[in-house]
Amino acid sequence: MLTAGMNAQYLHHNIHASINHEASEITVTDTLLFPPGFLEKNRPLEFTLNRNLTLQNSGKACQIEMLDRPEDLKSLTYRILPGSGKQGESSLIISYSGVINQAITTGAAEYARGFSETDGIIGPDGIYLAGATNWVPRFEKAGFFTFDLTVELDEPWNVVSQGTRSVNLAENGRRVVQYRSPDPMDEVFLIAGKWTEYALPAGDILVQAFLRTPDEALANRYLEVTKYYLDLYTDLIGPYPYTKFALVENFWETGFGMPSFTLLGEKVIRFPWILHSSYPHELLHNYWGNSVYVDDDKGNWCEGITAYMADHLIKEQQGIAAEYRRNTLQKFTDYVNPENDFPASEFISRNNPAEEAIGYGKVLMFNNMLRDEFGDDDFVEAYAEFYKLNKFRSASYDDIRSCFEKVTGENLEAMFNQWITRKGAPSLILSNVQVTRGSESYELSFELDQVQEEDPFHLTLPVAICLEGKEEADFTRVNMRERNARFSLNFTQRPLKISIDPQFQIMRRLHRSEVPSTLSQVFGASQSVIIVPKNSALSSEYLDLAGFWKETQAAQGKELRIMFDTDLEELPTDIPFWVLGFDNRWVDQISIDECYNEALTGEEQEQISKLAKENALVYAIPFNLAPDLTIGFMGAHNPDAIAGLSRKLFHYGSYGYLGFEGDAPDNVLKGIFPVLNSRLDHVIPYPDQPEVSQTLPLRKALTGNH
Repeated sequence: MLTAGMNAQYLHHNIHASINHEASEITVTDTLLFPPGFLEKNRPLEFTLNRNLTLQNSGKACQIEMLDRPEDLKSLTYRILPGSGKQGESSLIISYSGVINQAITTGAAEYARGFSETDGIIGPDGIYLAGATNWVPRFEKAGFFTFDLTVELDEPWNVVSQGTRSVNLAENGRRVVQYRSPDPMDEVFLIAGKWTEYALPAGDILVQAFLRTPDEALANRYLEVTKYYLDLYTDLIGPYPYTKFALVENFWETGFGMPSFTLLGEKVIRFPWILHSSYPHELLHNYWGNSVYVDDDKGNWCEGITAYMADHLIKEQQGIAAEYRRNTLQKFTDYVNPENDFPASEFISRNNPAEEAIGYGKVLMFNNMLRDEFGDDDFVEAYAEFYKLNKFRSASYDDIRSCFEKVTGENLEAMFNQWITRKGAPSLILSNVQVTRGSESYELSFELDQVQEEDPFHLTLPVAICLEGKEEADFTRVNMRERNARFSLNFTQRPLKISIDPQFQIMRRLHRSEVPSTLSQVFGASQSVIIVPKNSALSSEYLDLAGFWKETQAAQGKELRIMFDTDLEELPTDIPFWVLGFDNRWVDQISIDECYNEALTGEEQEQISKLAKENALVYAIPFNLAPDLTIGFMGAHNPDAIAGLSRKLFHYGSYGYLGFEGDAPDNVLKGIFPVLNSRLDHVIPYPDQPEVSQTLPLRKALTGNH
């Protein structure tokens, strides 16, 4: 018999789970309803289940045997023998129980990625069961499935899962919660904890917040922000796919997005900036990744477009999208090299900064180029069509291309191949800029070279020209198909300056001269050195930090050598390095340059001086002996602060200077130094040399109203 709302074309799980959180134990009865043709006569059916769960008598004539596959360390494989169940039936009952309590791990690689993880845990602080737990029988043949989930547990606890909550009853010290998920899924989440629940209707959508510590003001901020972003994405993409969206506070620090809810750590949700950064990113995943699913065999496209329509869009609304794109390109430049580069079509998930720079950053920039090429209207229409056609299906880059071709009427195979199935990125140099005055106009000519080792890319490049007497730069575009090309432009006013892609619209590698020095340039190096002060009172703490950083670099396939300051006769000029400690013998040779002091306010200079004397200071600068080389400094006066910074600094890679106070330590100063000379900018010399003033126009933020 079909349950209400289930889709007959999919396998349906009717799951009843009873949980003893004190014993970390779960008991499950799963009634499986198979779609027509799924159970074939005389053909065995296989499924996998967490190896800590033991099958019990199903209460039906269901013959199951366990297969010996020792290579699977986490799961056991079972075979349902032909003839199980009564003749003609399309359902089976599988019962099982066991203990699930995998520790939450936080090793060097996890710190480099910024989170901890577990495959599944039932404990006194909370419950987390997901697809990776394999706590629900997984039939490879079935693909997507629907489910009803009924959970019994102690009354102070509550449950969150996908779909719509249809039952929530507490009686005699026990609580019964039921969720119905009629939409196709590829895993079942069971999240439980002791929460205070808050809710607000947003049209037909129920907006919820589940907080471990009661906080009505915090909950209301999330509820209101959720309503805003639901309206934004409904307008931009289409109707929200689920009946609810819930903020769920987790019992360890996470940033997970699940169908119809997000699971965030207790510290994360209290950062005020999360409301307009990570939070809308996770909400948007309900469109990209959690309703339009990723075809993993053809590459994970969803992280790049989610970052573009959430993180980038918010920066665009704030008027700082160019800086965001520059940081995105800088991460690619800093972390991706010939040894770890790969096509975006091979990206599955983020395990290190290089994978993030490709799967998130490069794909984000590709979407920006699609938008620039075809305009906001076609861009929005193509993704709305993609969503409508592929909701609750697995989709690939081919499906995205098909929708853009339908909307634009163009063949985009070459464009998608260049940026998605080919690795690498172009690197540009501007040269031979000349101005020739005619009788009625000025001719500006210039050359562009692609200097990357890979074959040349086909590029449409934005060019900004500062003209005498105009406050805003003129923009044009040039098409570049070869490794070297010369271009000519004509103007009625005298051109004063030319800039190639000054707003970082194109996916490319940045030259060192285009970007400010940042910590990521040192962290991203495949080989680097960390110089520890041997005779410092804090030498032991600095050595611990150096050892931990060496582990994180090794986890990413990078080499970090640890050396004492007394063992060096001179500083290296061929690889990036860190100098640790205010009493390091080399500290005077890597001080902040005077030219950077001019970029800082008097208050910032005073704060930096005070931090250097009393607290902790971190910065990255060009090395005066090798200007293309970025070097880093970190010094502190508090041993506890050094231990804290060993982990914290990975999350501040986009900054050039930082200050910290206290034991934790707490960030009190952050910023980036200015770019001094870019090889893609050229100020044209004249005898009278007029002042060059260039304002770049801001693009309107992406919306669904065009």
